[in-house]
Amino acid sequence: MINIQVLQVGPLSTNCYVLSDPETNQCLIIDPGGDAECIQDYLDTHGINPQVILATHSHADHTGAVKILVERYGSQFMIGLGDVGSVNRQMDWLVSMIDGFQDPPQPDKKLEHRDKFDVGGISVEVLSTPGHTPGSSCFLVGDNVFTGDTLFRESIGRFDFPGGSEAQEIESIKNILFALDDETVVFPGHGPSTSIGHEKLANSFVR
Repeated sequence: MINIQVLQVGPLSTNCYVLSDPETNQCLIIDPGGDAECIQDYLDTHGINPQVILATHSHADHTGAVKILVERYGSQFMIGLGDVGSVNRQMDWLVSMIDGFQDPPQPDKKLEHRDKFDVGGISVEVLSTPGHTPGSSCFLVGDNVFTGDTLFRESIGRFDFPGGSEAQEIESIKNILFALDDETVVFPGHGPSTSIGHEKLANSFVR
């Protein structure tokens, strides 16, 4: 059984997810956007080692603690291919909000649609969902999907930042995410969890 822990980090209450395999004590982290000490405290208290750090996209509120964690634990950093070039070209106003922000390192792996990999007993499939950013990615883990700022409960991510596209974002949600089973649990980058079935019925942005 995979453990999923959510830690709300940074000034925008980004959902940082720690997925751990209790049999191996290995884990992966999705979107460590800030508050590196809080994340480290959780990892060290539970004796788990992050093999991989994933970012759903390059924005600072989702990558703010990546460098510190990579340096401490030797984790591999992975992000969607389309966001590799913007990892170190952050928006100044967003960086200024995040205490102790450091530019992430260049990724160890550039993720593409349908890439698959394992961390301990955790199997991850990458879903490329451009729109919020060109390289936005969602991560399918069993019956759960981690959607970053692509899909929220009854809402969607902004598309007015550089590289954003409303048409692409809607297409990604309808063609990629809404193709998943209705029972799939959605863990977004901000706010409460939901399900694919609920969003099909209740999300007015993508009807």
